[in-house]
Amino acid sequence: MNHTTTLSPQRTTLITWILLCLMPIIGMAVDLLAPALPPMANSLHIANSLVQDLISIYLLGYAFGNFFAGLIADAYGRKPLLIMALLGFIITSFLPILFPNITLLLLSRLLQGISLGFVAVVIRAVFSDILCTDQLVRMGTWIGTMWGLGPVIGPVIGGYLTFYLGWQSCFEFLALITLIGLITVWGVVPETHHHHHRKPLSFSSTKHNITEVFRSKLFLGIVVVMGTAYSLLITFQTTAPFLIQNVMGNSPVFFGHLALYLGIVFLIATFVGRGLLKKYPVDKLLSVSIPTATVIAVLSLGASYCFSHSIVLISIASALMFFACGFIFPLSAGKGLALSKKMSIVANAMMFLMNILITSLTSFIVSFFTAQSAVLLTGIYVALLLIAMVVYWGMVRQKNGGLRAAH
Repeated sequence: MNHTTTLSPQRTTLITWILLCLMPIIGMAVDLLAPALPPMANSLHIANSLVQDLISIYLLGYAFGNFFAGLIADAYGRKPLLIMALLGFIITSFLPILFPNITLLLLSRLLQGISLGFVAVVIRAVFSDILCTDQLVRMGTWIGTMWGLGPVIGPVIGGYLTFYLGWQSCFEFLALITLIGLITVWGVVPETHHHHHRKPLSFSSTKHNITEVFRSKLFLGIVVVMGTAYSLLITFQTTAPFLIQNVMGNSPVFFGHLALYLGIVFLIATFVGRGLLKKYPVDKLLSVSIPTATVIAVLSLGASYCFSHSIVLISIASALMFFACGFIFPLSAGKGLALSKKMSIVANAMMFLMNILITSLTSFIVSFFTAQSAVLLTGIYVALLLIAMVVYWGMVRQKNGGLRAAH
């Protein structure tokens, strides 16, 4: 049942779209910086692997931001946390501008991740306050679409900013668009979780809810599928800039345009998934799409041994993986949102904590490998999808351990 019963349908729609328009910033916080990673390494005279850690540490901060926001959002309300998180992101975006060294860069990225982790949780909490369960399932695909605008426009913006103004301008741009979002939220979005609905922080209640999450094979399986699907994008953003720019000799602008096209493919996939969801159940769509994507990845790996330095192969293989992510991730996220609604916001936070921890771990592991050809990139795609397929058929399709309602 919605906490906020006094909002008109028109006001609910307005609030929903304002919050959805914040989602591209979350996706863009990774993708905007991808073209800047090689120039950043050259400018600061540091190893490529250390610069690649800027992605994994952001994701780590984002994961824990999700978790801790989930613990306190029910106690302190939505709007104050959202305002503070957006303001925190703006402030930390200026650290690399004022102090351009790797230590402050890593700290900034960690704090940026924590801030946007809070933003993501509060947005989902507001949706849970004002939308019914059926609307939340559909909202998963809308979140995927709006988040997908980050991979679409982020790399090409970052490519041009880096090429013409330097890598620090990427942080200035992120601060500017977040400031616009902050002003809009401040003026339009109300508090949707009122005092009589709030729950004081309780260690025993939190422990109970976390235990419920780990008892659910269905819930855990969905989380792993989400994490491996999202990791397809992060693998490209971590590995491909150095392969395409350093090994193949292309510019940040070229990489930005390629990532733009891949982002469009991702966005198209979210629309396709949303359309098919009207005709078919989510489990049927996932049971077909995951094995299909795995077979495509294996074929791409085989082709990469023959065309190891083909930008065409890299582009086609990555486009297919972006489509797979754009299809699988929103569908599994919507299913997870509907399941977590049966518990508290802690389950919601745990879902995205574990999802992003999987992605952060993938990015961290990938940073240890220097891609000299398409073989490594497509090989990682295969490994991720094999994990997703095994987990989906072993845990999700069995439908064991559904979440019980929290008390």
